[in-house]
Amino acid sequence: ISIDDFEQHVARMRRSGDLFFTTEYERIPVPEHVTATHSLDPVNQHKNRYINIVAYDHSRVKLQDFEDEPGSDYINANFLPGYRRDNAYIAAQGPLAETCRDFWRMVWEQNSRTIIMLTNLKERCRDKCAQYWPSRGSLSYEDITVTLDSVTELTPYIVRTLSVQREGCDDVRQVKQFHFTSWPDHGVPTSVCNLLAFVRDSTRADPPGAGPMVVHCSAGVGRTGTFIVIDVMLQQIHEEKTVDILGFVSTLRRHRNLMVQTEQQYIFIHDALLDAIISGETETSASDLRSHIRRLQEQDPESGYTPMFTEFQKLSRCINSSLSLNAATHPVNKRKNRYANVLPYDVTRVRLSMQVGVEGSDYINANYIDGYMAKRTFIATQAPIPETIPDFWRMVWEQNCCTIVTLAQEVEQAKAKMHRYWPGKQPITFGSLVVEMQDKVKSGHLVVRIFKLTNTEVSASRDVRQFHYTSWTEENPLEDGLSRCQLIDLIGQVQYWQAESGRHPIIVHCSAGVGRTGVFCAVSILIERLKAEAMVDVFQTVKQLREQRPAMVQTKGQYDFCYQVVLEYLASFE
Repeated sequence: ISIDDFEQHVARMRRSGDLFFTTEYERIPVPEHVTATHSLDPVNQHKNRYINIVAYDHSRVKLQDFEDEPGSDYINANFLPGYRRDNAYIAAQGPLAETCRDFWRMVWEQNSRTIIMLTNLKERCRDKCAQYWPSRGSLSYEDITVTLDSVTELTPYIVRTLSVQREGCDDVRQVKQFHFTSWPDHGVPTSVCNLLAFVRDSTRADPPGAGPMVVHCSAGVGRTGTFIVIDVMLQQIHEEKTVDILGFVSTLRRHRNLMVQTEQQYIFIHDALLDAIISGETETSASDLRSHIRRLQEQDPESGYTPMFTEFQKLSRCINSSLSLNAATHPVNKRKNRYANVLPYDVTRVRLSMQVGVEGSDYINANYIDGYMAKRTFIATQAPIPETIPDFWRMVWEQNCCTIVTLAQEVEQAKAKMHRYWPGKQPITFGSLVVEMQDKVKSGHLVVRIFKLTNTEVSASRDVRQFHYTSWTEENPLEDGLSRCQLIDLIGQVQYWQAESGRHPIIVHCSAGVGRTGVFCAVSILIERLKAEAMVDVFQTVKQLREQRPAMVQTKGQYDFCYQVVLEYLASFE
């Protein structure tokens, strides 16, 4: 299928409640005349995690045989083809405690340098995979020693760098394990974007000349198959501008049984690839950012539009229509929303503690927002309305927040945009919570208020700082160079206080909690990634924000401003 026709193809498959997906998935042929005698051999059966997941004989990975150990060449793993490359992958089950040694023998013998892990060690209280790497220092698996060199924790995944050495060999090999932590067994990830980023980042890190990439989940068929199909199809899209999901899943199943184990996973592959086709390549290196922005600003003489405008418009085509707004639209909660068209998704909404006998008391118009290196780094929320000010301070207390970023004024363009929710000279009380102003420091366009927040019920208190940026209004949308520097400075001050106060969620709000709030969150994330990887992807960053709260980075001007602030940040080092 041509990528030009793929969106229409997916829309057609989705008709009648995904009926055409069901029909196509059931058509995937079951390979005939394949055997799995080594998996079924009594001497090897205890090495299989699941009795129905076997390694076909013709494609199984054969370990070096030990003469005195029957079945020593067996591991539940198969070679799989990639894009124009035989044996590009090894699909394996998650190691059992007794097969960790065999797993590392396989990695060593095949000269694999990248391991893709798509399961957690335990899921729903069940063991899914043995921990086959050391938590610190070194562990020996008979004649193979594995040393943990470093761990980098990002929001959707963890990267572990390991050194592997075999007894009697001078060679010390570096192996990287990419561990995706948000993929439920038999299910699919909630975020297409996160998985696509994971696939690209992990495959890009595989060094030239390395052996097969080892991919495993728990059984080594469902999530493993989904990852491999997406990776191969992304390469095919790049080289041929075509997609053949049915054909490639059929190919994989000839090498290992049940690859892409559920219809839901099969549909997810289509969604992920459609997203990749619509989004296109939007990532750039720090060194190319200036020229990249210049290209985005060049106007097409025929359409009159710039690539920047087209890129921003694409965001609206990537909205996940399955995200629900049930709590926000419940009759008892409707009046708590400042704007009827800015509502929090259920899946990421902040839930307050329920108050006995008060329906809807767990609701506030706010969503958790993941940062670059940690989940729930931010809470994006609307400016409280009079009725929800007590709920706002309950959220501050219950979420252990020490930082509030305020990006609105009480009145803008003669319209009420924010109600004052903080105290003046006198404390204000909301039930068991007392908010007291301790200090106020004004420096240019930034007012920092220091509050003491006390919960009289538990006799505890904490300091909360509000960073109120006063120059960002509807009259002044912050597009000059000075404002870009001020935003960078604001982010720096917030991060400094976060490091001091304990890195709890940062509450960010403007009026609706999506426009300026989205820009603050996006730029914060972009700068963090820039510092860690020297890479920039404004489009994907904003798209991920919009998967967590609707309309984040609301206007094309705000979107363009994100690029300009990151460029300004880079320029400060030149």
